[in-house]
This record gives sequence, structure tokens and C-alpha cells, in this order.
Amino acid sequence: MPLIRRMPSRRAAVFHAVTTRAELVAAFAQMYPAIWEALHEQGPPELGQVIAVYHSIGEEELVFSAGMEVADEYELREPLSLLELGGCDAVVADHYGPYLFDDFRRTQALMEAELSTLGREPRGIVVERYLTMPDAEPDQSKWHTEIWLPLV
Repeated sequence: MPLIRRMPSRRAAVFHAVTTRAELVAAFAQMYPAIWEALHEQGPPELGQVIAVYHSIGEEELVFSAGMEVADEYELREPLSLLELGGCDAVVADHYGPYLFDDFRRTQALMEAELSTLGREPRGIVVERYLTMPDAEPDQSKWHTEIWLPLV
């Protein structure tokens, strides 16, 4: 069951993109290694979780940011952009299983249904924090993702 709580303020080094659902996995496969490389070229920062933030989820088009959380004092340079998240109420749910777009959207739909019973509305963005890295855990059923829906 989703839980409403204060979403901690976080900073992330990201790349922004627009893609389709069909091309999403390929976009992530290109973006994350490039983000990692850019961060290390700028001096290895203290890193947090890998994230994806969906700014808009349409039938055909997805507007999103992909990146990694960084420490507050870390100064980013191009080509990376800074994305500041949190500092607001949000609904959060733990999702276990493969990193599949449709599975995440089903979890998101359950979260939104719960919000409507509470009379709360999401802001329209979705934040996914990937807590398990596939190279560290081969069993996809154990992959853990936090899904956050910041609230109005």
C-alpha cells in the first residue's frame, strides 16, 4: 500500500530526453553510461541512487530525465544538468521486479487510485529510484525500486 510522506530534498546529475515507449530501454542504455562518464570526468562525486524522472508520459512520447543523485556540495558542469527533487509531500511505493515500464505504470496506477480515495493529487511527475542494480543481483524478482509521486 502506498504511503504519503515527506520526499527528502535531493539533487541529481541528469541528462534530459524525449523518446517513445518502444525506444525507452535504448535511451536509458545510452544515457546512463554517458552520465557515469561525465561525472567521473568532472571528479568522482559522492553518488546516491540511480534515478529516472518522468516529466510527461504520453501515449507515444515520454519526456524524462535520467541520472544519479549527487551530494549537495557537488558542482555540476555541462553536459550534465542539475535536477532538484523533493522537499514536498509525496506518495511512495516499493516496487519489486524487473525494470519494465508497463510494470512500473501499473504500480503508479495503484498509487494514483489510493490518492484519489484520500483526496490528494499528484503534481504530474514520477520519480523512480533504482535501489538494486542488475549487475549486483541477477534475480529480477528481487530488484527494488522506490516510486515517488510528488503531490500538489
